[in-house]
Amino acid sequence: MNLTFQDAKITLDNGVWLCIKVAEPAPAREFVITKKDRLYSCEIKEHREKRSLDANRYYWELCGKLAKAINDKPENIYRSHIRDVGNYETICIQTRAVDDFKRRWCSNHLGRFVETRESKLQGCTTVLAYYGSSDFDSSEMSRLIDNCIQDCKSVGVETLPPDKIQAMKEEWGRA
Repeated sequence: MNLTFQDAKITLDNGVWLCIKVAEPAPAREFVITKKDRLYSCEIKEHREKRSLDANRYYWELCGKLAKAINDKPENIYRSHIRDVGNYETICIQTRAVDDFKRRWCSNHLGRFVETRESKLQGCTTVLAYYGSSDFDSSEMSRLIDNCIQDCKSVGVETLPPDKIQAMKEEWGRA
């Protein structure tokens, strides 16, 4: 059961309580009334607006045209753009665990990949774990598409006029 809430506050009263104001009270009430005597978990994360599907579609359209123009695979161009955006975590991992981490991090994520660097710690490897565009916020996705547009223009691939591109970017915030 998913509960969407509109507002939250913290109360300090013999402990810390999180009070939420739900959009639809009936499911919350049903959950509380039917709750079984077991442990429950909850994840709260910052709300992010969904990106416009048109912008995502347009990115991949440009990526395909660019791939044809430079005789490369769209996936390679995509990962290059992901690297350029620079959204990654730096992690020190025991060298023997790097392959397993890479397999898990990249599994079912076209844009996620890892790069490795030598670590100063013996028996460890520094891993740069890149996030894919499905993990991006609007500004990161905007940089991704800007990089693709710049690459397209440099090899003569036609792109939409700047005002139409800007309208798509603005739609990301409202989608």
